[in-house]
Amino acid sequence: MVREKEEGQAKWNWRRLLIVGFAGAVLITSVVHSRKSLPSGVSLDGPVRPVGDLEFLFDITAGPRDTGIVEQEIFHRVFSMISEAQEFVVLDMFLFNGSTGGEAAYRSLSSELTDSLVVWMGRGGERRAVFITDEINTFYGAVPSPELERLEAAGVQVVTTRLSRLRDSNPIFSGVWRVALQWFGTGGPGWLPNFLTSSGERVPARAYLKLLNFKANHRKLIVTDEECLVASANPHDGSARHSNIGFAGSGPICGDILDGEKAVAGFSGAVVEDWPVYRDGVPAVEGSSQDLSQADESAPDSLRAIPGGSHGEGTVQLVTEGKILEAVLSSLETAGPGHSVDLAMFYLSSRRVVQGLLEASARGATVRLILDPNKDAFGRQKGGIPNRPVAQELVRESGGRIQVRWYDTHGEQFHTKLVRVAGSETTEVIGGSANLTRRNTGDFNLEADLRFVLPSSAPLALATGDYFEEIFQNRDSPYTLPYQAYADDGMIKVIRYRIEEFTGLCSY
Repeated sequence: MVREKEEGQAKWNWRRLLIVGFAGAVLITSVVHSRKSLPSGVSLDGPVRPVGDLEFLFDITAGPRDTGIVEQEIFHRVFSMISEAQEFVVLDMFLFNGSTGGEAAYRSLSSELTDSLVVWMGRGGERRAVFITDEINTFYGAVPSPELERLEAAGVQVVTTRLSRLRDSNPIFSGVWRVALQWFGTGGPGWLPNFLTSSGERVPARAYLKLLNFKANHRKLIVTDEECLVASANPHDGSARHSNIGFAGSGPICGDILDGEKAVAGFSGAVVEDWPVYRDGVPAVEGSSQDLSQADESAPDSLRAIPGGSHGEGTVQLVTEGKILEAVLSSLETAGPGHSVDLAMFYLSSRRVVQGLLEASARGATVRLILDPNKDAFGRQKGGIPNRPVAQELVRESGGRIQVRWYDTHGEQFHTKLVRVAGSETTEVIGGSANLTRRNTGDFNLEADLRFVLPSSAPLALATGDYFEEIFQNRDSPYTLPYQAYADDGMIKVIRYRIEEFTGLCSY
C-alpha cells in the first residue's frame, strides 16, 4: 500500500513537473517573441528626400451599389507602371486572390494584375519581376493560389513573407502555438470552410490555428525601374470597390522603398544578391511619369479635378511599422491654434493616437475625422469595433470639439489610411497601408507609409486637403453621414475594444 502510494505520488510529481514546464515554456516564448529584435530593415524611417513628381491618387465609391459613384485611379496606375517598366517590377501586396465574400459582381483585380505581369514577362529580354505577398492568400499554406502559381509559371519570383520572423501581436495564443502547434503544419485534407472563397473548399483546423496568430505583411506597393507607388489598396476582388488612397511618381524615394522590400525578401528566404537597383533615384526614361488615372465620368467634376503633382515642393520620407506611429504622434504634437488635423481611416484604435488627437484638440487645433463604420467585411456584418467606441470617446472627452463623420458604405469599405496636419505655412501628410492600431503601428505587422512635409500651398498639400473637404462636406455627392448615424455608447463594446487592443486578441 505504501509503495503504491509512493508510485502514485511520483506520477503526480512528474505530471506537475510537465505542466509547470509547459506553462513556463509558453510564458517565456510569449515574452521573447512579442519583444524580440526585428529583422534588419524593418521599422525604419528612411532618408528625407525631395518630393519630386509624386502625386496623390484615390479610389472613391459612394452611394448605392447600382446608382452610385465608382472612380478608381490606383490600379489603373499600377497596370500602367507595369506596362511601361523596362527592366524590373517589384510588388508587395497583402490580399491577392479572387475571393469576393460570396458576391460575384466585382472587378477581377487579382486576375488583371496576374495577366499584366504575365504579359510583361512574356515580352522577352532581360526582365525581372518579384512578387512579395502574405500567407493568407494560400490560407497559411493549406491551399494553392492559382494566381501565384500562374506568376511562378511565367517566371515571376514569388516570395511568401516569413511571418514567424516578426513579433507576435497575440502573445496569449502565439506562445502556445509556437511551443505545441506549429510543428503539425497546415497541409492535408480539411473540414472547415475557407472564408476566402465561396467555392466550398475546405481547410484544416491547423490552418485556422496559424491564422489566430493575427500577423501579416500588410504592405501594398510597387516599384519599377521608372516609378513607385505606395497605397492602401489591395489587388483583391472583394476589395475592388473599396475607397483608398495612394501616392505615385519617381525619385530617390523609390530606391528607399526598393531597399525596404529587399529586406523583407531577404528575411523570407529569397536570394537577394542580384536584387534590382533603382539607378540612384533617377528614372530610367526621363519624363515617363504621367497621370494615367482613368477617372469614371460619373464622378463629380470637383473630385476628379483635384490636382496631383507636387512639382518638387517639400520633402518625403519612407516610414514603416512602428516608425509610422512615431511620425503620426510627432505631427499631432505640432497641432495647436490655427492648425487643422484631418484623419481619414479604416481602423482607429491606438490609445496613443486617441490621446494625441484629444491633446491637439485641447490645444486649440480643429480636429476632424472620417471613419469607416466597421459594419461591412466582404459580405459579412461587423459590430462597429473599434471605430464606434473610439469615436464615442473622442467626441465625449473633447466636449464635442472633435468632429466625426462616418463614410456611408454600401457593402464596401472606406479603406483609406490618411493623416493630414495643416498649418498656415506647413502641411504634414502621412498615408499608405497602415491603420492606426496597435498591430499596424506597434512593430507587429509589416506596413509602409510615406510622410510628406510640404508648404501648405504645394499642389500635393492642396490635393489631399481638397480630397478630405470633398468627402467631409459632401460636396456634389452624399459621401458621409453625421456622427449620430452610428453613435454608440454601449459599454460592452468599449470594454471589448479596450481588451482586444491591449491583448492583441483581434484581427485589427
